[in-house]
Amino acid sequence: MNKKLGIALISMLLFIIGVSSLLTHSLSPYKQARAETIELAQRRADLAKAEDFYWYNGDETFFTVTGTNKDGSSIVVIVQQDGGAIEVFNQDEIVTEHEVVVATNNRENPKKVLEARIGVQNDQPVWEVSFQLENDQTGYSYFSLTSGEWLQTIKNI
Repeated sequence: MNKKLGIALISMLLFIIGVSSLLTHSLSPYKQARAETIELAQRRADLAKAEDFYWYNGDETFFTVTGTNKDGSSIVVIVQQDGGAIEVFNQDEIVTEHEVVVATNNRENPKKVLEARIGVQNDQPVWEVSFQLENDQTGYSYFSLTSGEWLQTIKNI
């Protein structure tokens, strides 16, 4: 019985090690993108303290970091994955995540808002809000980052 218990414990330990290794490797691209975006924002936009990070996959991939600059002002830095072009906004120049989530709830009446992220679509900085419909399909609403104007909604994905 002790031999069976030992084999079971070793098997369980190997399983746990395998799962944690898989999880670590699957999070590596996210961690690397976040670290590189923060480093670039520190060098080119005077980011002093990073707060939120967004990964946006539209026609192109963009990474966004929010935080404060060396003057203590809140900023948003959008970095294009290919080429590293950046766009910097002061926090008071954009609408908040809360505002676009509320607008999505009012406009679409979703079962649940899943996530909001900043990106660029058709050369325009946007908030993309993903949500779950009552039929469990996914939808996306797009709002102008600077004005909060609704741009489009895609449903039943």
